[in-house]
Parts: sequence; C-alpha cells; structure tokens
Amino acid sequence: MTPSPDDLADANLLQALREHARWQEPCTCVEEGGVLMMAGANAFPGAFRNCVVRVDAGVPAAEVLQRAHAFFAQRKRGYTLLARASRDADLIAALQTAGMTPLADSPCMLIDQAVAEPELPAGIRIERMTELRHVQDAVAINAEAYEALKLPAAETRVFFGRPQEVLSPRIVGFVAYRDGVPLSTALTLLSGEGAGVYWVGTAAAARRSGLGELCTRLATNAGFAAGARVVTLQASPFGEPIYRRLGYRTYDRQLRFRFPVPESAGA
Repeated sequence: MTPSPDDLADANLLQALREHARWQEPCTCVEEGGVLMMAGANAFPGAFRNCVVRVDAGVPAAEVLQRAHAFFAQRKRGYTLLARASRDADLIAALQTAGMTPLADSPCMLIDQAVAEPELPAGIRIERMTELRHVQDAVAINAEAYEALKLPAAETRVFFGRPQEVLSPRIVGFVAYRDGVPLSTALTLLSGEGAGVYWVGTAAAARRSGLGELCTRLATNAGFAAGARVVTLQASPFGEPIYRRLGYRTYDRQLRFRFPVPESAGA
C-alpha cells in the first residue's frame, strides 16, 4: 500500500528524532517494542533531548508510560512525551485523566508541491551546508533565534555536539549571509519519499527581513528535488503564518507532556 502524505510526514518526524540522537554526544537512543526513548547529552527534559514517542500504535498507552518511567528513572532524568493527536489519542486521554496538561500543542504541517523559488535580496548570499563552518554558523544563528521560544542558547548548542554528523547525505542545509555575517538558516532532513524542514532560524538583527521565509523556501524545494512526495515541519507560533502562506497545511497536532524525574529514581 502506498503511504499517505500524513504517514510520510509522521515517519519523517520519527526520523528527525533518530537524527538528533546522532548529533548529540553522548546520547542513548533505544527503539524497541514499538517505543522510541532517547536520553540525550544532558538532563534537559525537552523534546529531541530526553523524550519518548510511540512508533507503533498497537502498544498500549499504559505500557508506553511504564516503559518510559523505568527508562528515565534509571537515568534520574525528567523527560518529554511526544504525542500526535491523530495517532496517540489513547495516550493523550490517559495523561489528561491523570491530570496532566500539555506543555505545548503545535501544528504538524505538510506540503505536497514545490513552492516558488525565492528572489535573493541585494547583498544576500546563500551557501549550502557542505563544511563544518556552515553547521557552526547555523548553530550560532539558532542559539540566538530559539531563545524567543524559551530554549536557552546553551541547550541549542548541545543539540549539535557532533556537528560533523549534520554533514550527512540525509541532510540538506542552507545559510544566508550578508557581508560574511550568518543571518538565517534552515535544513532539510530526507527520509525517502518524505522530507522535513527543521531548525529554521534568523538572527535578531535580520528578523522581519524575509530571510526566514527565503530559507524555508529553499529547504522545502530541496526536499522535493531529492525525490520527496511530501515535505513536513512542526510550526512555532512565529513560523506558522509564514508556512501557511507558502502552502503548508496542518495534518496533525503534536502535544508535548513534561514529566519530572520519576520518583523511583531517588530510591
């Protein structure tokens, strides 16, 4: 059976978690029995760092929660559970019944055709990520940019503890420069017939200049150029209006539930 656009987009999200595990040092990523659990480079309890997601909808919600509790109790860490509204309704219901509310509720979006190529503003140069310096420039941009989403700059840098791993055939990245200064960036993660746009960011000095949209257009089209049938992303409140204007539509919602260090960790 041919995978649906929604299935391809969701598969890319799962692949993005695996990629982020490769980028961190150290990182333990265990995927077995239909559940993926990641203990990242430090104890920061956020998504893509210390997190759990169900990859097989047939695994009961209670089992997912029990296994996550045991995994993170052993490591004495808090964590985030990622739930997709259309695929994890039982998990979400179980958590809400237990009195939990999501820390975040973000649209998962996709597009199934290329967008118009951007026109470069005067003085802007685009470079593809082919060297370590490009990754370092992208990290510097996002360390600043994601503070607006309450992600500390130091934690952004931790995500890229092994920057050489970003220079992979599975990743296509872009950095926008003016006079040699890196200002905006985005990268595309390839997963067969799906692709995803991640780490879209713009330095404070260049915000509202259109460079974020420019890099998003380049990253989107890079996915289709690589053979993807669908390109996906998870939108922040800042990016969602831009992505809708480009033609992305919401196909699901991602809820993030934050768990403290399991009580048995102190036993």
